[in-house]
Amino acid sequence: MAKTTVPASEKKVKATAKPKAATASVAKAAVPASEKKVKTITKPKTESVLVEKVIESPAQKIRNACFKAFETFQKINDPAYTEIQSKLGYVIGSYDFDKNPIGLYEFGEIALPVLKKIKEENTKRVTKQIITDLEKALEVKA
Repeated sequence: MAKTTVPASEKKVKATAKPKAATASVAKAAVPASEKKVKTITKPKTESVLVEKVIESPAQKIRNACFKAFETFQKINDPAYTEIQSKLGYVIGSYDFDKNPIGLYEFGEIALPVLKKIKEENTKRVTKQIITDLEKALEVKA
């Protein structure tokens, strides 16, 4: 009898079925603990925003302080203070146009005692921050 060889692709291989639980434990055991991948759930990262501290020039400080004083006079809405309010509005606009802060210093010095007087009469009408900002801005000129 002559032996005939059958190609490997045609051979019937008897498959042995293992229970799924057995194959899963074998697969887990085959991977070392150091190589296991752990799926972690992380919150999405929020974009970090760089906050740069803006250094204001003395002229810009007096402009901002006078603008806060102007807004305060607007909120008070008293006819006794309309003149100082309108002059502050004018010099703020003038500074924005020509960048010359002389008028801001002049009317800031006029507005400061008026704001202090209003603060003494009614503490809630004028905040302390407005007065201190105006004082600090006026100190630079002196």
